[in-house]
Amino acid sequence: MGEGVTSRWVLGHALEERLPSLRMRGTPEAVDEARARRRLERWRKQEPLTRDSLWAQRLRASGLTEAELHTLLGEPAEALHARMGAPPPWQRVIEQAYTSEVSPPFSWPEPTPPGAALLGLVEPLVHEAHARLVSALDTCLRDMPAAPFEPKHAARMLLAPLPRMLMPLLGRTLAVELRIAQLEGRLQGDTPEARFQDFAQHLRRRDVALDILARYPVLARQAVEYITAWEATGVELMQRLARDAAALWHRFHYGVPPGPLVEAQGGLSDPHRGGRTVFLLRFASGLRLVYKPRPLTAEAAFQQLLSWLNARGLTPPLRTVEVLSSDGYGWMEYVEAAPCQSAEEVRRFHLRQGALVALLYALDVTDIHYENLIAVGEHPVLVDLETLFHPHTLAASIRDVEKQPGAVLNGTVLKSGLLPQPAWRAKDGTEVDFSALGASEGQLTPLGYLVATAHGTDQLRFERRRMEIPGAANRPRMEGQDVSVAVQADALEQGFSTLYRLLAEHRDALLAPEGPLAAFEHAPVRVLFRGTASYDALLHESMHPHAMGDALDRQRFFDHLWLAVKERPYLAALIPFEQEELQRGDIPRFTALPGSKDLWSGAGRHLPGFFDDSGLERARRRLAELSPDDHERQLGLLRNALDRVRLAASPGARPRYPFHEPPEPAHPDTLLAAARRAGERLVALSFSGAGHSHWLSLERSDTEEWRLVQVGTDFYQGLSGIALVLAQLGALTGEARFTQAARGALRHLTWRLEAAPTQVRGVGILNGWGGILYALTHLGALWGERALFATAESFVDAMASRVEQDEHLDLGSGCAGALLGLLTLVGQHPSERASRLARVCGEKLLQTATPQSQGLGWLSPATGGQALCGLAHGGAGIALALLRLASVTGESRFHTTAMEALAYERGQFSPEAGDWPDLRADAGMHGGDGPAFMCGWCNGAPGIGLARISGLPLLDDHRVREEIAAAVRATLAGGLGYNHGLCHGDLGNVLFLLEAARALHDDTLLRRTYQLAGGILQGIESHGYQHGLPDSIETPGLMVGLAGIAHGLLRLAAPERVADVLSVAPPVS
Repeated sequence: MGEGVTSRWVLGHALEERLPSLRMRGTPEAVDEARARRRLERWRKQEPLTRDSLWAQRLRASGLTEAELHTLLGEPAEALHARMGAPPPWQRVIEQAYTSEVSPPFSWPEPTPPGAALLGLVEPLVHEAHARLVSALDTCLRDMPAAPFEPKHAARMLLAPLPRMLMPLLGRTLAVELRIAQLEGRLQGDTPEARFQDFAQHLRRRDVALDILARYPVLARQAVEYITAWEATGVELMQRLARDAAALWHRFHYGVPPGPLVEAQGGLSDPHRGGRTVFLLRFASGLRLVYKPRPLTAEAAFQQLLSWLNARGLTPPLRTVEVLSSDGYGWMEYVEAAPCQSAEEVRRFHLRQGALVALLYALDVTDIHYENLIAVGEHPVLVDLETLFHPHTLAASIRDVEKQPGAVLNGTVLKSGLLPQPAWRAKDGTEVDFSALGASEGQLTPLGYLVATAHGTDQLRFERRRMEIPGAANRPRMEGQDVSVAVQADALEQGFSTLYRLLAEHRDALLAPEGPLAAFEHAPVRVLFRGTASYDALLHESMHPHAMGDALDRQRFFDHLWLAVKERPYLAALIPFEQEELQRGDIPRFTALPGSKDLWSGAGRHLPGFFDDSGLERARRRLAELSPDDHERQLGLLRNALDRVRLAASPGARPRYPFHEPPEPAHPDTLLAAARRAGERLVALSFSGAGHSHWLSLERSDTEEWRLVQVGTDFYQGLSGIALVLAQLGALTGEARFTQAARGALRHLTWRLEAAPTQVRGVGILNGWGGILYALTHLGALWGERALFATAESFVDAMASRVEQDEHLDLGSGCAGALLGLLTLVGQHPSERASRLARVCGEKLLQTATPQSQGLGWLSPATGGQALCGLAHGGAGIALALLRLASVTGESRFHTTAMEALAYERGQFSPEAGDWPDLRADAGMHGGDGPAFMCGWCNGAPGIGLARISGLPLLDDHRVREEIAAAVRATLAGGLGYNHGLCHGDLGNVLFLLEAARALHDDTLLRRTYQLAGGILQGIESHGYQHGLPDSIETPGLMVGLAGIAHGLLRLAAPERVADVLSVAPPVS
């Protein structure tokens, strides 16, 4: 082997391995300064290491200075070889294998993966490792004659997963070498297949293989370490099987030997701790056992806990799984899926599944995905429970929790991963559900995987594709069909409630020092800091040929791990351990003990006090805090998760309920009591911590998929609207809990706005800055806290840039809404900045007005080229904003444009329908070819009528009064019985009738309004709250949810004390 080839092996050394001798011997003379600068610059330009603070952290993580890294990056292989001294161990293994006597042709077990002919490159390494494995198993059998295997046969079985391990490592590099050989004309053969075979034959030549391995020393080292780990873990598995045989037969086979091992399926999990993976073993009798190369103490304790709960009357009981736990590893019975035989079995499956949701919530479990649940007839069986009692990091402050993906769901039933929820969003916007109850066949992986094409030809290539996720056994089946969890929602809820209450009933026994939780205290559990898929993608990408020539290039690639440190600073302490494991081909694995605050890496490195509390402490607190309120909150989230599945299957209908108008009007005290109850439910759904309150809700994404997310800052569905309603409730009822919740919502709102003001993209009342300013102004007036006016004013500059970009223009999302929010602020807190921006909004509305066949309208990308009618999206809302601006500025041009907007709407009025049409392109709420009509605040008569009433002090003539009368008639005729919301529901419409009765001094209409309010109360009593989302899904927000129901009832109870948000009215004096 030549000196040049010999010296290149050392390039497989990592930074940390090169550094000690550099410090001992000093800077070498032969440093290529230009190359060092080039490589260092590339490293520094890799995000996020462009930030000096992170770069300094990264250098400290490897214990080196930038000058030392500069030297290492420019040091030639020859100089490195000279100062490193002894050859690296993988070099000695290679030299031994490739210079020893040529062995007989090696054959791989069938079936081999595509492209297996390329494995000829490493056949000498495999051949020697296989021979050593057979020898070790022979020794094992001599020492333990009862071992249930024949050494050569066992070694052959163990060989089967090795090609799948090696092909990702070798594939792309050898595809490049194949391409080079093709371009250089070194391939013989008349067909692509023949030329590929010629290349594969050349790989079996030891001189050719050695040359390739020396040019890619990182690949060479990794191949040696993969194969060595395969050999070591194979020996370890068979020795453990031989040693435990008697105990295994006693536990799993009635004390009778099951005959010899006939099948060993390896690679059934990610590789951890030196390439160890799960194996499924099958014996001659048919017995199947699962071998797990990690401690199973926690799994055994979990089975004991299930038995303990069953003994205390859990019905139907949960099935347990046999576990034999040994020192650092263990064995489990094989759980095989089976279909349900009847509808009652399907129901019992979901009763049990609901119980498991409650149990995993109590134990603070995470990462239970579709491969962790097996449907065995009526029994849902959890397997691979390694993330029980999942601890939280020291960094989990409110700020970090807010920023961590999915962290808002921590502390809820959704954390475990059992319930349906999207885990990933692909670049095309489609969402992927890996959950135990939601995952289904046909989904595509969120990330593209490298896939070889043109196998067995000289056109071999690798391209990135999203792959179909294979089906699993997580869903119950009956008569050959999967059963959707959505159709068993009642059973799931019942099962959840049953076990939740059982846990609460027996909490003292559970928490006792000798109780079933004590068995978990010293049982190692896995701690997840990143998704396994992220590690897997990083590992496979690091096998690119560009990273196989020098370990420093691969380490630079692994520094993409630093990308997440900005959001989760505690990860910086873990990256050295993650890189250590990735460099040897393992998926990083961290563990903790439920009773400890310490953390351990996969290599056993100890990080004391890493967590602020232990997983067991958190679970004990969780059990101590089980309560009716928490039960209702978690049950609401469970329903939301199932609602998402239901809406994905069908879009859902605009809700309706049987509306009956009682003969007597509702009394204000009755309405106030009903508002209080709605407020209580709203508070019960909140999540609080560190003085902050927030809520979760289903939201439709840009791709029309429903997601359960934290509510935003907006007025329509978010924190600003919720905070205002809770403050109104507190003021009117005098109950501190509502005011406290309002302040928590406000605190979270202002924190989010100050942390990331650019996330507010809209400017309107419903979906942007206008509504936020409006809410802050009202809260300041309601509480007498002028500092909130200043807070509102502080956001005016952020709002200004969005006003300039606004294309919506309307009240809901655009400049008209911004204008009304600004005018509300100026009315309480004179502000030159706010007044100036209000005028800018008005000017923009004048400039963007478009002449119509009659009057003026406004077009936007959302209107589909059609000027709209209505308060939220059309001319009525824009006219109202311009009328108010004209009143403040005294400028007639704003008033004139408002009149033209009204003229357009008058021209659209339909005498036949008695209403104004909904001209949105997607309105589609009619059955024929004519215009669509919607009788709601957002679109149609109630909103247009309310806008006319609100403008009466500024514009009062017979036409306006006729339009108000028409709006009243339309609302009474067709505006009730849909839902209880404000936006397009009964309370929004009844509040319009209230305003009409008060403005017109119409006592008859006023009495009728309160009769209708009584009908709403009866509907709530009989059918529950009817929310404005499809299928009346519960939601906390103002315009379609609980906050709006509470506001509507409050306003009806005391209209002189509660400001009317639907007309964007100023605060009540």
